[in-house]
Amino acid sequence: MTWSSLYSLPILYGMAFMVYIAAAGILWLVHRLGREELLLPVGAMDYILLLTISQYMASKIGAYVGPLVVPMGVITYSASVSVLDFLTLRYGRGVGYWVVRIAAYLQALVFLINYLVINYPPAQFWEPLQAPFAAIMGVSARIAIASITAFIVSETYDVFLVSRLGGGVLRRVGYSDPVAMTIDTLVFIPIAFYGVVPNIWLLMLSQLTVKMSLVPMTMLAVWLNRKALRYAVATLK
Repeated sequence: MTWSSLYSLPILYGMAFMVYIAAAGILWLVHRLGREELLLPVGAMDYILLLTISQYMASKIGAYVGPLVVPMGVITYSASVSVLDFLTLRYGRGVGYWVVRIAAYLQALVFLINYLVINYPPAQFWEPLQAPFAAIMGVSARIAIASITAFIVSETYDVFLVSRLGGGVLRRVGYSDPVAMTIDTLVFIPIAFYGVVPNIWLLMLSQLTVKMSLVPMTMLAVWLNRKALRYAVATLK
């Protein structure tokens, strides 16, 4: 491990934790203000925002450890898992499924808008920038397709298992996350990056390694959410 790797690790995990605090903070504020009726729509918007951000951030491949590299969309992982946990356990498995389906539809809309904007004729002064713009946004559009496919499979499984398992945070997150993130990686990376990155297997290993290393932070995020929002079992089915 190089010194640059040692330097980048706390930055990556620090970024992931800051994203979680920013995403969870609005839920905590709504709860503290006594506006419980707003928690469901705010939580759903929070979750969809995190997924959309992750699509664009995944266009950048960042350094990790040694030869390992990672799509930067992983920084939203702990935040999105903890928000979905809140929605599923506070409002029920059925609500969790609907949030996943609506989020998938909206990610498809992101892809459609990307496609339309890329193919719209550029202004004359913009023409030199069209190619780099299309390169970045085109990857984001492809990532959108990969995200939708992987997302529906892995998140539907995650909602099902989190709502079925008993026990505390360790049992729920510790059991559901590793399987869900493996499914997500195996589906997402080939669709999003095949033919784009030189070693797709290394990228898959890297993303899975980073997500596995984020499991303790995800457990902490879920635990903090449950303490702050005081939820334990679903009140709606």
